[in-house]
Parts: sequence; C-alpha cells; structure tokens
Amino acid sequence: MWAPHRVTAHELLDEHDAPRADMERSLRDLRRFNRYAGGRRVYRTLLRRFEPRSVLDVGAGTCELVESASAPLRIGLDFKIDHLLYLRDGSPVHRVVGDARRLPFRDGAVDVVTSSHFFHHFSPQENESILGESLRVARRGVSVNDTRRHYAPLLFVQLLALFRLVGRITRYDAPASVRQGYTVPEAREIAERVPAKRRDVVRVWPFRFGILLWKT
Repeated sequence: MWAPHRVTAHELLDEHDAPRADMERSLRDLRRFNRYAGGRRVYRTLLRRFEPRSVLDVGAGTCELVESASAPLRIGLDFKIDHLLYLRDGSPVHRVVGDARRLPFRDGAVDVVTSSHFFHHFSPQENESILGESLRVARRGVSVNDTRRHYAPLLFVQLLALFRLVGRITRYDAPASVRQGYTVPEAREIAERVPAKRRDVVRVWPFRFGILLWKT
C-alpha cells in the first residue's frame, strides 16, 4: 500500500541532446544526493562485505561513488562519455565507455561489479541479464543498490522540485526514477533468477535496497 504502481519513463539525463548546462547541474544534483542522502554510505557499506581489491562500477556517471571505495583498482563504466569526463581531473578512477548489458571485460576481470541508482532504468528481464553479465566479470560477486519505490522518497523529491532546489532535468528525472524503481520483493524475485552461488536482498536506510550476489 505504500508503493505506487511502477511506471516506466525515459529520463532526460540519458538524452544525447540535453543542454550542457542542464546536464552538469543534474550531475551536481546527483552528487549532492549521494553526499547528503546516504548514497556514499550505502555504497561503501555493501561493498565492504566483499573486501575487494578491484571494483568495476557500471552506470558510474561522474564516478563519485567508486572514487569513494578503498580498492586499489577502480573502474567506472558509463554509456555517456560526457558524464565520465565531468569533474574527472585528479580522479584515481579508470573510465570506460561501454554498455552494462555487454561489458567489455573478460571473465573474472575484477573482484566486484557494482552499481548504484542504476537498476531502476531497466525492466526485470533486462536487470536479470545485467546481473548475470556483471557476475561473469566478477571474481567474488556483485553489489547493487537503488531507491525503493515508495511514496516517502517520491514526496521528498517532489518537494525538492516544487521549491526548485534542484535543476530542470532533476525536477523531472528524480520523481520518474522513484516511480520506475522496484520494491524489495520485486528485487528479490529478479535476484533469485540469477545463477549466483549465494544471494541476499536487504533493506538499507533511507528507503534503499541492496542486492548482493556471491560467485564463490
């Protein structure tokens, strides 16, 4: 009763012709969300379960989250080069343009494959395929987190939009992201179809879920 029906939408930040100023404002909004709304903490907390020395983050955007990891080797992959190039100066992250559905890496190339706030972009069938592809590239496992589809985060981002505390793209994309997100039972159902050695789907405060898949 606390989750709206899932509604898919194409987010403006994914468009190739988004005005550069609007795109950069939206990327800054996302970095602020990660800093102040728990994104970094959730990412690092889930990743610590694997104690990796190498991490590949898919859908990495500006690579802020994988930058915060302590692994010696950190790679960020995104299909938009403009996002990878933004604020890259001085970053320790290797940046790769690529498709999460066909990762350009050999089997077992890194310890852990991660993603954050990326899962909601895809259908259940696509997510099952992406998790399987991520598991192929990982030696130890996969760590995914995203916002739960729930009225509370939806109201929060709608208020940010109402008071224009975020940019034009974020005012549309943030509510759309929540509406096309997944509940914990839905995420668990997808994870159970992935051939992992072991899996865990957890609730993470505030209003996030994590999918953890172990390869060994």
